[in-house]
Formats: sequence, structure tokens, C-alpha cells
Amino acid sequence: MRLTSAFCFFSCWLLGTTSLPAGSNDRPYANAFLEIPLGGRASGLGNAYAAVANDGTAFFWNPAGVSLMHRREISMMYATQFEGFGQYNFLGYTHQLSERYGFSVSWIRYSVGSIDEFLQLEDSYYDRGHIDYDFSKYYSGQFSYADNALFFSFARLNTLRLNLGWLYSEFPIEIPVGVNFKVIQGGSSGIKGNGVVNKDVSKFGIGVDVGTMIMFGMNDLMETPYLGDFVLAFNVQDATGTAVRWNAISSDTRAQDVVQPNLKFGMAYAQPLDGLQSNLLFSYEHNSRYGGDHHFGVEYDYQRLLALRFGTDNGTLTYGAGVSAWHFRLDYALSSQALGAVHRIGAAYRF
Repeated sequence: MRLTSAFCFFSCWLLGTTSLPAGSNDRPYANAFLEIPLGGRASGLGNAYAAVANDGTAFFWNPAGVSLMHRREISMMYATQFEGFGQYNFLGYTHQLSERYGFSVSWIRYSVGSIDEFLQLEDSYYDRGHIDYDFSKYYSGQFSYADNALFFSFARLNTLRLNLGWLYSEFPIEIPVGVNFKVIQGGSSGIKGNGVVNKDVSKFGIGVDVGTMIMFGMNDLMETPYLGDFVLAFNVQDATGTAVRWNAISSDTRAQDVVQPNLKFGMAYAQPLDGLQSNLLFSYEHNSRYGGDHHFGVEYDYQRLLALRFGTDNGTLTYGAGVSAWHFRLDYALSSQALGAVHRIGAAYRF
């Protein structure tokens, strides 16, 4: 009874936080590097992963999934964007404390190097607009920029049994609940001072994500064998509003961004295909941020050794594949973006 009441309160709180008004310092793309999809499996499924998350990337999609692994895992991912201009790196460790409790520590880094720096332009606009204008005389070198996020995640798996009246036995439900505490740091390196920006910029912020799932077997609900498992998922990113403060880059310039909450809602259904020794997974996810978006994914898994994936990431097609052997797992995903194809490679070791 307590768990049911807590879940109702949690659901109402989720809906309330997503309707908070934006302040004057709210910028819609603050901490945009944390919008980049994490994990080869999730990316192959069109980023419809909030109701699927049960691996080392669970903290990113739904921290409640950290309690579902039942083993320890070291996971990593690498991806490039914009023909190698942007570098994405991830490293994480997930530890199962018991059958009910789990935690993870994860690091995400997005960096851009070799950015050309120019001095403040002096010639007229009309001169600079000429096709043969020489900008090289203002060139002063190169600098780099990097964003980092460190996540500390904790989750608990709750179980209860309901008497629905028409069933001969009680109906089992699993409700994991999880939370992220994230520390965000970023800034430039190597700025020499071009008359506008006089020194390296830096930022710092702390945020919280909370998530839960409702998991049950359709065979238990319908009292029909051969049916699979169904999951509902809720995750609120930046649940309290994540404030990111920038250093003063000049005597009169200082900024703060506040990232407003994003509600993730997801559903997933996994159907076993016993005759083929396989499983078929369907997943869906909706995000409230940026006016709302939709994600769909399908996965065919043969003997938990080979997986093929297909999805739509808010209208963009995604493809993926995964291979598992012994304690290792390797995932690959491909998505076509306006600025070029993005390849993601993820690896994990469970023990």
C-alpha cells in the first residue's frame, strides 16, 4: 500500500515538474552534449530505451534500470560527429550490491579540438564580404573545448503482489526506482585573447534525474502461456532544474543557464519466440523537451548471441547490431544526420 501511494505521488510530481515556467536565463540547448544518445544498443533502437534500460547505460536513459543488471559491468562507447570534428567518449561501472540494490559511476566527455581563433576583425563589412578577402591576417592560433559529466546513480528494485480478483493467484509486479546525481563541468583550453573573449571560459553545475518502471508479465496478467513481458517507464531528467554557471570572461559578462526538466515516457514489450530460440522486442519513447519527440525501435535477438536492430529517432532511421560472447558484448549503431552519418561503437564486460 505504501509503495502504491508513493508511486502515485511520484507520478503527480513528474507531471508537475515538467510544467515549470522557463526563466529569463533558460536556454533550450544548455548542456546539449547530454542530449547525444548513449550506447550502441539504444541508438540502434532509435533511442527508444527508457523502458528497456538494463545495461551499463541505464543511468542515462532511466536510472531505475541500474537495479536490473544482477551483475557487475564495465561499459564504454566511442563516437565521432561532423566527420570527426566532435569526439564522444563514455566509461562507466555498474555494481549490483544485492538482488534489490545497485549503483553505478559513469563519465561522459564530449570534446571539440583544433578550433581556429581569430583576432577581432577591423576592416569594414564590405571588405570582409569580398570572396577573395584574406582572413588569415587575423589568425591567432587554435583552441579546444570539452564538456564533462560525472554521474553517481543509485537504484532499488521493489516487488509487490496484487490480488486483482479474477486471477487464481496474486499478480506479481516489479517497480524499480532510481536516481542520478550528476556533476557537469566544461570549458575551453588555449584561448589567447582575441579582443572579444579574453580568457578561457568554464562552467559548472549539479543536477538530479529520477526514474521508475512498472514491469510485469503478460502471461501472468492474462493467465495465458507464451506471452512476454511488458514495461512502462518514467524518467525526469534535470528534475530540479539544473543550473550551470559560467565564469566571468570579461568585467561585465557572466552567465547562468537553467536546464528545465524533461519527462521521458516509454513502453516496451519483449516476446519470446521459443521455437526459434529468439526474442523480439518492441519499444517506444516520448520526450517532452523541445516540443516533444517520438522514438520507436525493434530488436530481434537470437539466443542472446546475435541481435539485429532497427528504429526511428524522431523520424530519422537508425540501424544496429550486437554480438555477445562469454562475458563480452559489442554493439554498433548507424544513424544518418543532416551533417553526415554517425557511427557509434559500444562495448561491455560483465562479471
